[in-house]
Amino acid sequence: MSRSELADAVNAALDRIYAGRNITAHYVDFRWVGKLERGEHRWPSEARRAALRHVLGVDIDADLDLYSPRRTDRKYVADEVAKLRPGSWDETIHLLHEQWHLLVQNDKMFGPEYALMGVTGQLKAIHGLLREVPQERKPSLIRLAAQYAESAAWLNQSLNDPSAGHRWTQQALAWAAQIGEPTMTAWATYRSSQQWLTSGHAAQAVEQAEAALLYDRKLPGPMRAALRVQHAHALAAMGKHHAAMRLLDDAHRWAADRQPGKPEGEHGTYCTSGYIEVHRGACLRLAQRPEEAIAVLDDALQKIPPRHRQDFASALLNKAAAHAAASQPDLAAATAHQALPIARRAGSRRILHQLTRLGAAVSGHQQLSDVRAFLDDLKEAP
Repeated sequence: MSRSELADAVNAALDRIYAGRNITAHYVDFRWVGKLERGEHRWPSEARRAALRHVLGVDIDADLDLYSPRRTDRKYVADEVAKLRPGSWDETIHLLHEQWHLLVQNDKMFGPEYALMGVTGQLKAIHGLLREVPQERKPSLIRLAAQYAESAAWLNQSLNDPSAGHRWTQQALAWAAQIGEPTMTAWATYRSSQQWLTSGHAAQAVEQAEAALLYDRKLPGPMRAALRVQHAHALAAMGKHHAAMRLLDDAHRWAADRQPGKPEGEHGTYCTSGYIEVHRGACLRLAQRPEEAIAVLDDALQKIPPRHRQDFASALLNKAAAHAAASQPDLAAATAHQALPIARRAGSRRILHQLTRLGAAVSGHQQLSDVRAFLDDLKEAP
């Protein structure tokens, strides 16, 4: 985001947060942003800090990173959190955001079904709080509601419930639009593109991916990478393979592992170089180049973080599909068999459903021992 764009966003946030009040004295311009970056402004007014928190999607002033490195260490941030008045709206919103991070980790450790119980419970609580929150803190709570709703969409998608996923995506979009929040609008639109692609509607997936990319310059790097990956996959599904490969090349500029220090679980932080190359393999398979896809996926599997079990299972599934496309049913079954226990432990019904479909595709080769072993294991309860 340029200095002028950030200034415009801050001014728009001031208007929304302090609707009905004359807030013009707090308006900023690109020069003010420059002074902020250079450290000439150490501590803006409360109104400007509230607008910055809203635009940058953070909960407390310590997260704005406005102080010198000596004062913005972990102890300082912890002290700022400790100063939150018990029972205050700042504390409530901060705790709800921290709980969201925990639920993201629960998805990785215990699976989407377990995490969805927590997300659904928090959404009910937020619904109630939205009726009580003061006007100046309402945008922060609505943004958090959109964040939880988008997580509910992803978790239902993982549980192979596309209708619920779609409903929560639309709710996330509605909340994000209510406050004109670009990050959550872009991310919920990205999720919508994924859902269209999964349901076999590539043109609509491309349309939604392009709509999400309208916010590109206002987003953190890993999100920019993820949006390009999704756009590439949707274009490949439409047969636009050269454009897809160019987008994947570009996505590496923003890969999460090129930006160390980002909090685990923030939007797009899973979009590492390995994740991008898994999608390159999927796009190569769609381009009917399965041998190249297999080589790319072999390399990408080595780069996926161990805790990203769903991503690892999905990569193996893509490799199995590439082997099937290369008329290698034994290798397809052996690779899918590797993915099966990982998908079960991850609790991803979506991947398990896709593995079942792959099983049907290789079932005509049961004379091969790897195919028989995979199909026998597939019959067992997840």
